[in-house]
Amino acid sequence: MIESTESRGPGTRRPLVGWVIYDMPAHAYALMISGVGFPVYFASFVVAGRGNSDVLWSIALGLPLLLAGILGPLLGALADASGGRRSLLIAATVACSVATALLVLVGKGDIMLGIGLFAVAHFTHLIAVSIYNSYLSLVTTPSRFARVSGVAWGLSYFGSLACLLLCLPFTRGGLVPENVTNFTWIFPVTAIFLTLIGVPAALALPKDRFAPARNATTEPRRRIRSTIQTWRRDRSVPTFLLAYYLVNDGVVTVVFFTALTFRITYGLDVQEILGLSLLLQLVAIPMTMLFGLLGERWSQRGALYVALVLWMGVLSLMASAEGLQGAVAVTLALGVVLGSTQSLFRSLFAGFVPVERTSEYFGFHTLVGRASAVLGPLAFGAVSVATGSQRAAMASLAVFFILGGVVLAFVRLPAPVDDVRASSNVG
Repeated sequence: MIESTESRGPGTRRPLVGWVIYDMPAHAYALMISGVGFPVYFASFVVAGRGNSDVLWSIALGLPLLLAGILGPLLGALADASGGRRSLLIAATVACSVATALLVLVGKGDIMLGIGLFAVAHFTHLIAVSIYNSYLSLVTTPSRFARVSGVAWGLSYFGSLACLLLCLPFTRGGLVPENVTNFTWIFPVTAIFLTLIGVPAALALPKDRFAPARNATTEPRRRIRSTIQTWRRDRSVPTFLLAYYLVNDGVVTVVFFTALTFRITYGLDVQEILGLSLLLQLVAIPMTMLFGLLGERWSQRGALYVALVLWMGVLSLMASAEGLQGAVAVTLALGVVLGSTQSLFRSLFAGFVPVERTSEYFGFHTLVGRASAVLGPLAFGAVSVATGSQRAAMASLAVFFILGGVVLAFVRLPAPVDDVRASSNVG
């Protein structure tokens, strides 16, 4: 098995702090590159004047999501088997930073260059986040998964805020021709932010040492085959992943298309959208932590159901609200459920994960999440084109949340694990 060089007992602070901090630059990238900055730049400048901007952006998103989903379990199994978990995390973080910085080269009409560079940046970001997520079961104990995940996700919005504030001076002039050069500086600024905070945080995480268990295979494909055979006997994990697949379809699509919807349907300018992004972070910080605490004190599945019910209200707002005031209402509602839903799914899944296969399991988590994130954006693009309405496309996402909630009810959750015994599994 792979053993951490440091115990994950409650007295070990450095890996836990490093894990919490890494969420900050990861979410800064998610906001400024995949969430707001680049999609707005891509739709409003790179492909301006085309009637198929939603479809082109769906393709740009779908390529890295599909690739990361396919390679996630394989790379995770390789990291578990070789002891290269931390090295892979650092390499993916640096590669993401480089590709993000190079987005500054994308100009008007450079569709293939824009899609290509974004695909590299987003693929490496997804792999890095998958490996990062796998550390949750190594830096804390099962009874604290929900709270720690919620705190990290909540505090990550401070990273998003900091990066947003650094980028604001370059966006004040909007996306008009005379300010485009200034606007593109948000890409290298975000890349530097990711490198300067992400790499040191990753270095604080436990470094693996290779110690294969007797008769255990270290060949990634055989490890994956063995895991799947285990799931055939106990379907709890695949059932959970199906629920996550469905819900994540809706969540990721909302994340990727909210900025474009605000821009095109609500008529907001770039500065207003960035201002709403700031508001979202401020609301999401306490609400994500609150849902994490609710999951720890009450029930993680119960807290998830509360969030799923609230999502119905969010989608109703997005389908009916208008103008800046409507966008503010949508933003406030999103701040309540967005990070909360994702954090709770992460912590709930960590309870299923064997310590010696954390990266592999979260690789499957990535596979399911990214496969669903291909279908969601493509479905949104198809409904948007067919109906000529982004509102209708947003409303159609409700089916994913409803079906995901139904499947989640059939998941047999793992029995509580004693913290002392869990702590002894690592180190």
